[in-house]
Amino acid sequence: MIISKIKTERYIYFNMHAEEVVTSNFIKDDNAGIYCDRLQIETVQRIIDSLEGESNKTVVFDFSDIVDCQANLQKRLISLKNDEYKILLLNLNKNLCSELSLDSIKNLKNSEDEDCYLKFFMFEDDGDVTTELEINTPKLFENEFKNRIKNYIVKEHNEPHTSSFVYLIGFVDMKRFISYEKAFMMYSLYKLALKIKKELKDQLNEKPILVCQSLNSAYLVSILSTLLGLDIIIFDKIGPVNKLYNRLDSRILDKRKYIVVSDLVCLGTEVKIVKNLIHFIGGKCLGNISLIKTETLSKAHIKKVNATIAIFSIKKENNKELGYTITTDLEPVS
Repeated sequence: MIISKIKTERYIYFNMHAEEVVTSNFIKDDNAGIYCDRLQIETVQRIIDSLEGESNKTVVFDFSDIVDCQANLQKRLISLKNDEYKILLLNLNKNLCSELSLDSIKNLKNSEDEDCYLKFFMFEDDGDVTTELEINTPKLFENEFKNRIKNYIVKEHNEPHTSSFVYLIGFVDMKRFISYEKAFMMYSLYKLALKIKKELKDQLNEKPILVCQSLNSAYLVSILSTLLGLDIIIFDKIGPVNKLYNRLDSRILDKRKYIVVSDLVCLGTEVKIVKNLIHFIGGKCLGNISLIKTETLSKAHIKKVNATIAIFSIKKENNKELGYTITTDLEPVS
């Protein structure tokens, strides 16, 4: 399975670290989570195999978070170059560049920053159109997520939300999204794990427990558990959130720390209830994370303690394009 492949009109993008995480954790069972940083030949070969049948001969390999590689790995990259692929390497560590024996390839359009090549072209023609590529990787992922999720939004729903007393004009069918986009879902969870690592770095040292509150998020939390090396609590076969009470009391441990995991946070009512229950029983909730969140307030009006860590936001800049709107009976949609 290749998880990070994103095809555009001009190039095909791969995240090397994301693919190495798959190799290390789900193929070789190294159990290093997102903390692995050594690229293996098997990972590169899987990527090369995925290019079979592609007409686009321009590929972008993002080497972010890769600092070492398996011996003789460069032969795979050179073989791809010899097959007339135009290859751009992003965020390539200079020591790794030397280890891959790529120093001899000179291109005036290469760009660098201290010990890293921001762009390293595996060809010497500095007039080639490939050297004009400008790649905003966060925006690339955001656009890919938006384009994929469009297929799983049920429009003209116009039903009341079960716990927050508002109407949803559209809703995301997360069960279908997870089921039909498994490779991209894995990549999204990888991106979410990196974001958690960055924003909760100090808290992760205390080994908090991941808590999920639905069957959809049970799948998500099981993957995040592997990527982050954390234990989990799964509440299976649960109904409305008010039926969680008797289960929480027997599973939440006094003074342990927890992170609530959701697939999508709409208005956050269920998350707030679960967080309050965790605190009431004696645990400490460090925050909540989700694949998707809706931004119903501006960021300036959301206290950090209440903010949801997510890798995609439904917000005023994209909600109409997605067909996702929240209304009340005070001001229904015209």
